[in-house]
Amino acid sequence: MNSSNTYYDVIILGAGPAGTACALAFQKNNLKVALVDKADFPRDKVCGDAIGGRVKHVLNQIDPAYLNRLSAFPHTNISTSWSLHAPNGKSVELHFVNPGYVSKRIDFDKFLLDLVKEKAEIDVLSNFKVESITERAELKVLKNDRYEELSARLLIACDGAHSIVAKKLSYFKVDLKNYSGAVRAYYKNVAGVQNSQCLEIHLLKDFLPGYFWIFPLNDNTCNVGFGMLSDDIRKRRIDLKLSLKDIIRNSPSLASRFRHAEAISPLEGFGLPLGGIERSISGEGYMLCGDAASLIDPLNGEGIGNAMWSGYLAARQAERCFNQNNFSGIFMSAYDKSVYSKLGKELKLKLCMQKAFNRTWLINMLVNLAIAFPGLKNWFGKRL
Repeated sequence: MNSSNTYYDVIILGAGPAGTACALAFQKNNLKVALVDKADFPRDKVCGDAIGGRVKHVLNQIDPAYLNRLSAFPHTNISTSWSLHAPNGKSVELHFVNPGYVSKRIDFDKFLLDLVKEKAEIDVLSNFKVESITERAELKVLKNDRYEELSARLLIACDGAHSIVAKKLSYFKVDLKNYSGAVRAYYKNVAGVQNSQCLEIHLLKDFLPGYFWIFPLNDNTCNVGFGMLSDDIRKRRIDLKLSLKDIIRNSPSLASRFRHAEAISPLEGFGLPLGGIERSISGEGYMLCGDAASLIDPLNGEGIGNAMWSGYLAARQAERCFNQNNFSGIFMSAYDKSVYSKLGKELKLKLCMQKAFNRTWLINMLVNLAIAFPGLKNWFGKRL
């Protein structure tokens, strides 16, 4: 790419799950579409690596062949249930209605991007870090630090928790009450992983309202992490890295399981913009998807399924925009309605459940009830 401006009908900014799902969802047409990312793939992405069952639905909706490809992808471990460990030491296993996966993002994101690269009509541009976004006539203009420009009639922002588009065009600011911080590392030889298809969630009395997780991968490796609502981190001056180290060294229920475990990656942090509060996620000539639109499940922190679903819906809206030559904010708001009609009720329920899970006595009571009453256990399993 040279310093001159390159025009596209649509620029999808960010080649994570939201962006790749969006690119895959574009049908063959005369639109000139680019998928742009600041990184060169494969690249790591700090994450819990849990992939909800909604991902399968989205891929099947786009093309059943993509779902078959995912089923055959070797770098995934099927997840069929959660094991929820209460502060009182009791636990209950909650089975998913729609099983998902655990997969390192360095592998999963590359898998999705490789599917996009098979579509000749999509240009994939890497190593383009956007430094500024301006509007020129009816176009959105992206410029990087090499003074290269890309412009488009429609910009679909899939650029994550720190989205430059959300900040510049939607004026999003971090709301600590609806944002979580987390840290994670990969460990080998974690003891006591009795079911490699079960995701472990530990709600520890001294570390509420945060939660500790152990998510098994398929090579005797686990994604191990600890997360907490950012507002509580600020109020209590929590150091997440020190908290995780304290848990694996001193927790009565977990220390023995990590005695011979080996950390095989650095302990790294990441942010999670949580869903549950409906806000404007589009405007004239642009849409926000995935983490950029704050669509992460506020209860379990999983955001990949919702990200991919929003990317799919953005592609459908984009095609309507070009068919009717209408990119106004009012017309674009149909995208907001489609996202929230699918995800809004679920995210609001999860937000209410998240607030309830801040109370030790209530967590203990709910786990006790789930153990005693299978019907209640199944109800929880359908909603976690």
